[in-house]
Amino acid sequence: MPESAQKTKKKFPHWILELFTFIFIPYLIVYISSPVIFRILLFIGIPIFIFLYFRLTNYIINLENPAERKKLILPQVPKSEGKRAKNHFLKRFSLTVLILIIMTQIFLLLGNINNYRETIINLPDNFSFSIKSQELSKIQSLQNIIFMQMLGVIFLIFLIAWFFRECIKLTLQNHILRVFVATVISGGILAFAIPSFLYNYRLIGETKDLTTALLGVTGGVVALFSLIKSHQKSELEREQLEVQKQKDNRDHIRQVHAARRDRYIEAVDKLSSKNASVRLGGVYALAGLADEWLDDNNIDRKTRVKEGQVIINNLCSYIRSPFPLAEKIDEYKAYKKFEEVMQKDSKRILEELDFPDWIVLNDRSPSLQNYKKPKNIAKDYAMFSEEQDVRRAIFDEMSKRSSTFTKNENGEIIETISGMWSDFDFDFSRAPVFYSLGDLTIEKGNFSAAKFYFYAGAHFDSATFIEKADFWGVTFIDRAYFANVTFIRGVDFSWAEFGHASFYTAKFIGKSSFTNANFSEAIFFGAKFTENAIFCRTTFTNYADFLSTTFTGSVNFSGAVFDRTAVFAGTTFTSAVDFSGATFTLSEMHFTGILNPEIEVKAQFSAAVNPQDYNFAAAPVGIATLLGETFEIPLETVLFDPMSPKYKDGNYSGLSEPAKPIEESDNQGKTPSK
Repeated sequence: MPESAQKTKKKFPHWILELFTFIFIPYLIVYISSPVIFRILLFIGIPIFIFLYFRLTNYIINLENPAERKKLILPQVPKSEGKRAKNHFLKRFSLTVLILIIMTQIFLLLGNINNYRETIINLPDNFSFSIKSQELSKIQSLQNIIFMQMLGVIFLIFLIAWFFRECIKLTLQNHILRVFVATVISGGILAFAIPSFLYNYRLIGETKDLTTALLGVTGGVVALFSLIKSHQKSELEREQLEVQKQKDNRDHIRQVHAARRDRYIEAVDKLSSKNASVRLGGVYALAGLADEWLDDNNIDRKTRVKEGQVIINNLCSYIRSPFPLAEKIDEYKAYKKFEEVMQKDSKRILEELDFPDWIVLNDRSPSLQNYKKPKNIAKDYAMFSEEQDVRRAIFDEMSKRSSTFTKNENGEIIETISGMWSDFDFDFSRAPVFYSLGDLTIEKGNFSAAKFYFYAGAHFDSATFIEKADFWGVTFIDRAYFANVTFIRGVDFSWAEFGHASFYTAKFIGKSSFTNANFSEAIFFGAKFTENAIFCRTTFTNYADFLSTTFTGSVNFSGAVFDRTAVFAGTTFTSAVDFSGATFTLSEMHFTGILNPEIEVKAQFSAAVNPQDYNFAAAPVGIATLLGETFEIPLETVLFDPMSPKYKDGNYSGLSEPAKPIEESDNQGKTPSK
């Protein structure tokens, strides 16, 4: 049908359906059971009364709640046109069959009731219901048939109602007052009509008791409706109370968040104060606010981290902010140290620990000799120390909330447990660092392009980096101190500029890269590289010390430049080694050495790798054999069996003979020494 035709089509009047539903059934029952005059009164009065009362009730409902007037629309499940048409046909066909059956049943019921009435009327005056007779049997048979037919009619009515269950449900939900009025009117009518009908057809005697019972049932129904209405009212009030409670809770949360943001603004303002104690208070306030956001269960995890990240960004921004006084104090302290070292040198009392300072400060000696001491250094020094405390406090707060870890009896990390701030990102790139970062846990250390002032106080002694540390392109003024540092997931020092760098006993657990880095002097004594170590095109201007270093993964020195001595004595290489293209300007590599007159140390190479994985193109090599394989390794160094037991000093028991020059070796296998 066209859309325009659908719009102009008149709807079926609701009042006709209402008249049929609320008048026809009670009228039919009363009409059958009543005398002629009473039928006429019912025919005229009851329909008019019910219709007017029902329409008046509908008018009152719409007048009180005009916005809540609802149409009875049944929800439809989207289906294909063919399936929907089939379902509609089956439903209508079944409903039609049921209606025909119930009409037939009602017709038969009325016929049996009429037969029963005539049988009772035609009984002789002296008939006794206590004496068995043919008439009594007929009467009892009719009673049983009428009873069963009534049950059948009631069952069929409920069965038909099942087809309209959604309609009935929506009617009860949206028109409870209408249902209540209809129930009261119908109950009142039936309370008089049913006894009258039964009495008229001689199914019962006196109607008083039955009428009273039916009125009681109607009253019970009225009480039930009142209870339902009261329950609905209490549920509505409870829902309104719950909605109000939720609204109050949301308002409270908004107020808390607004107050927290106001405190955040105040704390950020404190960071710009000239008073160091006020700035320090701002640091602690911001750290506390970040914790509050993370502990706020009223918002999801993503939002909590997002709000906290804003605070972390401000703290990192403060770390990255310039502090020109740092360079001034660093130069002053370098000058004081230079004076101290020169005095010791003139008296020939330099100690071993003084040599790194002696080396790097001699490189700066022209500038230090012409150094002019500041006049008001005490005041500058005080401001400098205060700023050191503030910036170190930021890292302390971050360290407290970073990941923790457990170690085994050998001091190796076996488990990492995330901390409160583990999900945050920390950006310290281009920061001037002039304070100690030692003994800290740094979750995500992004220090790319930062500048470190050693004599001002910058060092990482015994620090632990949880995630991969980024030191790409950093500059270390004079010295870099990473003694006993642990890099759990690797580190990148590519393009870094080092003066004297100490990685004494450092632990590189993840992949480590020093590609294109420049060292004036590098100390890796006792360091351990668990995964690949990359020193491609790295430049070592002075001393390069890898004494007793352990490379568990592969190590790559291809293209590296060694201008002075490079020591690998006592170093253990477990995987591939590549020195292809390495350059030795004034000296060569040392893979063996004497620590004292009694201890000689040699580099050790694993015999479990492919011999082709060892490339010493830039160093003199010899021949050594172990586990049936012959290797070309640096002269006087040894092969080891990684599966052999270790001695208490950590050395493997399964070692080969020292590598001999190729021309002196007969290339025959040797028995490993114990």
